[in-house]
Amino acid sequence: MTPGSNNVVDTDIAGTYTITYLAQDSSGNTATRDLIITVTAGYTSSFDANAYYASANGNTGEQLFLSLRTIIQTGMIKVSYGDARYILDESDRHPLDPDNVLTIYDRQSVSGVWDGTTWNREHVWPNSRLGVSSVTNTQKNIASDLHNLRAAIVSTNSSRSNKWYDTTTTASTYYPGDADKGDVARILFYMVVMYPNLDLVNVITSAMDDGMNVEAGTYMAIMSLLLQWHIDDPVDNFERNRNDVIYHYQNNRNPFIDRPEYVAQIWGSNPSVVTSSSQFFN
Repeated sequence: MTPGSNNVVDTDIAGTYTITYLAQDSSGNTATRDLIITVTAGYTSSFDANAYYASANGNTGEQLFLSLRTIIQTGMIKVSYGDARYILDESDRHPLDPDNVLTIYDRQSVSGVWDGTTWNREHVWPNSRLGVSSVTNTQKNIASDLHNLRAAIVSTNSSRSNKWYDTTTTASTYYPGDADKGDVARILFYMVVMYPNLDLVNVITSAMDDGMNVEAGTYMAIMSLLLQWHIDDPVDNFERNRNDVIYHYQNNRNPFIDRPEYVAQIWGSNPSVVTSSSQFFN
């Protein structure tokens, strides 16, 4: 178990603890169950991944995709975009400095206190590509989903704009950086499972790009590249803690952080052959 030892959770030490229980019957058959407990500043969150994802067991492809949609939509508590200002300072807390947040893309460590100028709320799947108008602080909708929001330096957020992701930054594309590219991929995978109107594609056409803030523009890219980024930049403890904090407030999780293997079980193990998130579905 890490951190800690002897299957004892030290609630004075922040971190994610995995306790594995092993049972064996008289015939020698064994079974295990993992209990994940996360200690963060202010509260301790216990989470049984096996129970949460039980209805997804044995599924692959479209069946797994749809079972995960049911899991993460059921009981989800919508949080306002305004409230997100005071939750991101906890979900995006810098692992080595609890008073600061770790910003996306440039990975700066800045004060977590919301003042509207030190950092702001970045939509990883851009607000203009969600099929809704620009979100206001009182609204609770697809654009206020905490899993899709990250603390970002204001100027960095502005330069990213609503560009889709690629290996270089151009007038229409944005490279999130080696340390954040896997995080970005898993956030976008969550979004496309959570919201049926969204789709990840390999090519953004001019028609898609012209449809900002309407359903015609609910696309992001590049799907095959995002699948590769998921492999190249694996889940880390920052993402795991962030998932637990958001679960505390929003009552749903990003399955691709808890179960990274779901990505290949849905879309296969060869990213280069995947052209969209709905390619293999009926």
